Amino acid sequence: MNTSKDNRRAPRARRDSVLELHDEKGHLIIGIGRLVNFSAMGACFASTQVFKQGERIHAQLRLLKEGRLNISGHIVWMRRKTNTLLYGIEFDSIRRTRS
Repeated sequence: MNTSKDNRRAPRARRDSVLELHDEKGHLIIGIGRLVNFSAMGACFASTQVFKQGERIHAQLRLLKEGRLNISGHIVWMRRKTNTLLYGIEFDSIRRTRS
């Protein structure tokens, strides 16, 4: 039996990258976030932008090994920190784009 509080379905790797947040159509940047960690299933990011649990988001990020990625998903949790908000997102899709 796993007694760990970590219920993640995939291992996460720490990251410190810019996350560009887009509107539903993917055109207008509505904010900037900082990627905290990333896995094949989801990510954690910090932002001053306010999102609600269950809200769908679209974003673009650049990772050294993976390249530029367009992601979409939904917010599964939120935690308040000093001067920022931390969010957990579960991915619905991840798509590589040309750099």
